[in-house]
Amino acid sequence: MKNPKCSILFALITAGAALAFGTPAALAQHEGHGAQPEKHGGAGSKHAPPATYAEAIAEIDGRLEGIGGLITAKKLDDVHKEAQVVVDVANTLAALAMKPGSGVAKENVKDINKTAKELAGKFDAIDKAGDSGDEAGVKKVLAEMTALQATLKKYAPAGSAAGEHAHDSYYCPMHCEGTKTYDQPGKCPKCGMNLKKATTDKFSVAVKPAGGKVEAGKPASLTFTIKDPTGLAVTKVEAVHEKLLHLLIVSKDLSWFRHEHPVVQQDGTFTLGFTFPQGGDYILYHDFTPPSVGQQVVQVPLTVEGAAPAAVKLTVDDKAPKTIDGYTVALDTGGPVKTGGETHLAFTITKDGKPVTTLAPYLGAMGHLVVISEDRAEFVHSHPHEEGPEHAAAATGPKVDFEAMFMKPGIYKGWGQFNVGTKDSEKILTAPFTFEVKQGDAAAPAKPHEHGK
Repeated sequence: MKNPKCSILFALITAGAALAFGTPAALAQHEGHGAQPEKHGGAGSKHAPPATYAEAIAEIDGRLEGIGGLITAKKLDDVHKEAQVVVDVANTLAALAMKPGSGVAKENVKDINKTAKELAGKFDAIDKAGDSGDEAGVKKVLAEMTALQATLKKYAPAGSAAGEHAHDSYYCPMHCEGTKTYDQPGKCPKCGMNLKKATTDKFSVAVKPAGGKVEAGKPASLTFTIKDPTGLAVTKVEAVHEKLLHLLIVSKDLSWFRHEHPVVQQDGTFTLGFTFPQGGDYILYHDFTPPSVGQQVVQVPLTVEGAAPAAVKLTVDDKAPKTIDGYTVALDTGGPVKTGGETHLAFTITKDGKPVTTLAPYLGAMGHLVVISEDRAEFVHSHPHEEGPEHAAAATGPKVDFEAMFMKPGIYKGWGQFNVGTKDSEKILTAPFTFEVKQGDAAAPAKPHEHGK
């Protein structure tokens, strides 16, 4: 028996899409732009609306490529015709994804609906830039639309034209450049992190304690097996910041944190000897980089037997400096932290009121920053922009700058890590801060294009 809620949702999405997209004749009118075809060079080509999600994705691909061609041809005034079709098709994606036999996983429909709305919401910006002859503006918005399309494309069913022939795209996992993407693997030109491939394929990690359990206060031996999306063991990952696997361990309430590095074995698995101080629930974040795929972060829950402390509620405290082992660490976010834009997180380290200017590199960088959302769904592992041996002499403190982009609002806890010892004799400070990320300015919904008003 069909779920009545799903049926109602499908009906509402379908009705909304029909209103937004209309008939083939209506689509042709959109291309000609109604009463103003003489201003924009004709009515455009007529065609029926896509019947499947894969066809819709292919249609948007073609229209975005068309905008690129118009930029090259210096025909910016015609951009609105292609962009309007993108809007019309984007508004049908959720309904097409919900159709029986679409090949799209139903759990992805919510994200498809949200992303498609964001894509449609770019219309006014690219249209305005095109009408004003702002080539740089058109290129900027086109890049943003292409990034959103990459997200929508990854939900296309395997074996479809969209799935088989889609171009791979890569982005900075720190979102240093917002929605900018690249067509091949490499490193982010701003932060140096390995670019991540945009894909729904998920890696996994099997965590096996020796003896089958972990007990608080007792040394435990853990074995980690990284698996690719097909379930096969991964035997090769790339070294990032001097390590093959960064393991971030936090208690479920985020009151406790450790940054460890399991040791690789001959068979490609990793092992770690570790003693958990207390019982309870923990989350293990495995940060690794398979070749040509980019950074992967895999969460694995782990329950440690033994008495568990009472949960500690997160309290925003980013305005108060923290003193650790005689050093004082202050965080400056430069104002309210909001979603969708670059956030600068500047840490300043002093001792006895004097700036510390003798920071040493830690794992190939002048600092590491791990940030996790209160619900533990969002994870950021960031590094300073000026990192590596070529910057080490010039960037030794007291200020260390990080940059990140947050995609969802909420309460976040971060841990900044700095080496106040030497390269050969490390002394790592871990400074915890809790801050709030507020909702940034959302993209305005797409409006019907009106020239001459």
